[in-house]
Amino acid sequence: MALSARRRPVEAIDQRSRTSTDCEKRVRKALAKLAKTGAPFTIDNICDLAGVGRTFIYDKRRPELTRAVLAARDASQAASAARAEQALDADTASWRERALNAEALAASLRAAIKDRDTRISDLTGQLYDPEGNHLIDENDKLRTLLVTLNENLAKATAENRTLRRSLDGARANVKRERERNVTQMFCQ
Repeated sequence: MALSARRRPVEAIDQRSRTSTDCEKRVRKALAKLAKTGAPFTIDNICDLAGVGRTFIYDKRRPELTRAVLAARDASQAASAARAEQALDADTASWRERALNAEALAASLRAAIKDRDTRISDLTGQLYDPEGNHLIDENDKLRTLLVTLNENLAKATAENRTLRRSLDGARANVKRERERNVTQMFCQ
């Protein structure tokens, strides 16, 4: 009886050691599974998947396991934040590009309108010869050209108005995205 009484503590210690080793394997396996998903995870997620408690992970007898779990958790959350930031940067760049394109087009339309105004003024001046006499022969041709230029001017003005609204909308979207970015940064 004395021998069997002695063996039981040894057997119990061996059993606890095997259980601990098994739990550590399950934690590492759960850690690998969660890392493969690419989604951010927490210590609780690892504990639930491995079927262990938080104290097992934070046990001072297993510092390597604790460091590995914490490093993996931090890496998963950093990767998630980096992906979100990249997506946000891509969206913001798209709005910026649209705004810049709209501004460039609006500037070119303003230049075209100025050029047409100058041409209209020149053509109106050509209705009269240098002595101030009205040129009847050229009048019909110049009127047709003047009507065409006025129509083009009206179209360009309408297009400029539409682009201005589009530019204002793009600027408002950029402003809203910036505000949302700031909100997301402070919420994380």
